[in-house]
Amino acid sequence: MNDIYNVDNDKVKNQKDPRILRVRGGDPNDPDGSRRPTDPVGLSRSILHVLKEHDYVKILSVGPTALNATMNAFRLASREVESLTNGSVLVNRQSEYFAEINGKRTKGVCTRIFAIDIKAAL
Repeated sequence: MNDIYNVDNDKVKNQKDPRILRVRGGDPNDPDGSRRPTDPVGLSRSILHVLKEHDYVKILSVGPTALNATMNAFRLASREVESLTNGSVLVNRQSEYFAEINGKRTKGVCTRIFAIDIKAAL
């Protein structure tokens, strides 16, 4: 299992935190499907599911394919929130974190998504 590090190089204390989602970059042409990237549609549903129970969701991604899936999922979830709620929008904040993948330390992007009142977004 990969150890996830934050910017301060401390291990994330609770690996089972329900607010944390991990996005896989992978290879879309993988023949056996074991290394396929995360599907943005499914990720957007996961974002909405977590936001129903919690104030925010953190998405951890390493690499451009994973970050692209994260941002596509954010846009899909944002549209869904706008159509389902009256006056709420999703916003995101991004920061860097360090992950250890296959024994190598690498940088990733932590995208934190939360809902706010549309008046605060203007």
